[in-house]
Amino acid sequence: MWYRTEVVLLFVMTLVKVTVKVTQCIDIKIAAILPADSNRLFSSKRISPAIEYAIQHLQTHTDLVRGYNFTVTYRDSNCSSADPMNHAINFYMEKKVDVFFGPVCDYSVAPVARQVKYWNIPLISAGAMARDFDDYRNVEYNLLSRVGPVNFKSLAIMMINVLEKYRWKGFKLIYDSEGQSEYMNAFCVIAAGSLHYEIKARKPNITQDHFNILSTPEEGIPDMLTEEIGLKDAGRQD
Repeated sequence: MWYRTEVVLLFVMTLVKVTVKVTQCIDIKIAAILPADSNRLFSSKRISPAIEYAIQHLQTHTDLVRGYNFTVTYRDSNCSSADPMNHAINFYMEKKVDVFFGPVCDYSVAPVARQVKYWNIPLISAGAMARDFDDYRNVEYNLLSRVGPVNFKSLAIMMINVLEKYRWKGFKLIYDSEGQSEYMNAFCVIAAGSLHYEIKARKPNITQDHFNILSTPEEGIPDMLTEEIGLKDAGRQD
């Protein structure tokens, strides 16, 4: 992960606009708004070692950041839709940010990513996995750069390849609207929505159906699967 962070830091250096004499040290202030809860995706406990190591490695083993001083300040996003915006405003008003690292949870990063274009401050996120961040990147999220290993649009493309490989003409998506919420709020809802809309846009002839198992008790899952899938959705349609 640290080598990916090194690339990001070098990218940041090209984005930050500062005018200084050659003999002066250039300070780059990184505002890292990440979830403190280690159960969350891309939590500060997981990300901070990579950031610190990347800075140290660049400063020790290369001349690429000579004359640059990186300062990283962390705030807890709580994976909420409100806290990150509050932190971002405080960073901006106190002039303590040249670039934002995070937020990462989709509902956390969306409002901040919409706002930073008015401040002309780049935002780099390992999250922002929903399809909307790609669809509206030139309208709402102009200064957002997603550097995560995967997003839900790529998941949808993979699903399309599977459907085409086996000549399946339709599918039924069974999901839990509160599933995986300990990692990211509404994780399965965002994933299901991204799958639905991306496949609908790319392959409108593929039929879709869905079922939310949230209200299904655990003992009722076998009967639910028999009823909701059955022979209609379990076999290949030629």
